[in-house]
This record gives sequence, C-alpha cells and structure tokens, in this order.
Amino acid sequence: MTSPTNSAELIRIRKYPNRRLYDISRSTHLTHDEVLAIVRRGLSVKINDSRSDMDITNEVMLQILISREPALINSLSTDALLALARSTPENAPAAGVSLSEQAR
Repeated sequence: MTSPTNSAELIRIRKYPNRRLYDISRSTHLTHDEVLAIVRRGLSVKINDSRSDMDITNEVMLQILISREPALINSLSTDALLALARSTPENAPAAGVSLSEQAR
C-alpha cells in the first residue's frame, strides 16, 4: 500500500457488495487493518457504498473498531452504549456528547 504524501489528503474508499473496500485514488483493495492504519496515521477517509454512493464511513469504521479493537469498545461504559442505542436522529447529538465525555 502506497503512503499518501499529503497528510491532509482524504482517502476515498468504495465498499462493494462483496464487502471489499477499494481505495479509488490508488486503485487498490484495502483490508480493515489497512483502513485502521490509515486513520491512525492521521489521515481522513470517506467510505461510500458502491451502489448508492451513500456515505457509510461511520458504519464501516464502527464495524472495524468492533472487530479489530474490542478493548476500545469495552472501555465505554454500558450506560453510554445504552444511551446511544436509545437515541434517535433527533437526540443523537446528546448521546454523542455523553460518549465524547467518556473519551476524555
């Protein structure tokens, strides 16, 4: 995998129906570990569904964190996770504040 030269570069990724992730700027498939490494280097990623072109970055990053970093997920309190599960699109920002306070 080639490293980008500009740290502000946005890595654009498409997720295909077969669950493969494809870096469209470098024409290469990526594993979950490679996506996590890109993010940990401080780069930004945007992941779009190949069929709908919908931004699914949050969904995919959460899947990656759950599968690759369970200790990180387990460090969140049950109350914070339950608050997030109870949230709706209207009150989701309040749940996000609860989670961000835990991250400190």
